[in-house]
Amino acid sequence: MVVLAVFKASKPGGGASIKWFGPTQQRGTVFTLTCIQAAVCTVWIVSASPMPHKNTQYYNDKIVYECEIGSTFGFSVLFSYIGLLSFISLMLAFLARNLPDNFNEAKFITFSMLIFCAVWVAFVPAYINSPGKYADAVEVFAILASSFGLLAALFGPKCYVILLKPERNTRKAIMGHETTKS
Repeated sequence: MVVLAVFKASKPGGGASIKWFGPTQQRGTVFTLTCIQAAVCTVWIVSASPMPHKNTQYYNDKIVYECEIGSTFGFSVLFSYIGLLSFISLMLAFLARNLPDNFNEAKFITFSMLIFCAVWVAFVPAYINSPGKYADAVEVFAILASSFGLLAALFGPKCYVILLKPERNTRKAIMGHETTKS
């Protein structure tokens, strides 16, 4: 949002938009969104917290302890809120994708959020159709896949430049002033 506001402010008549994206407003936004998520989690945990459940449906000779989510509505609200935040991040990154390359992290953020959203969209039917203890394995796999996707898409290109193309990791190269060597 800040990069979009800065480039919008650099155009004629766009100076008013930058005052909404200072460091205080950024911290306030993160704090507010985190408080909303904490409040949703607290209401869900207090009203109908997840409980262990003895499942004898799949094995007659074994008792499998599973975690029942408690309130399906609370879980759905929390999952929807996280989905909404990731979708907003995806849309903002998509809008910023055409900024100049030296200032543009939006391509990496867009791709990482696309991976994140795709994993969690695929997670819902897989989780619903997974019997018993396999539902937990599906959830763990979704968490690991989305985390790895975010890390790889955000930091993979940076690691590539740092480790394999160190000549592109100079101030001149970043600012676009490097002359070609013949």
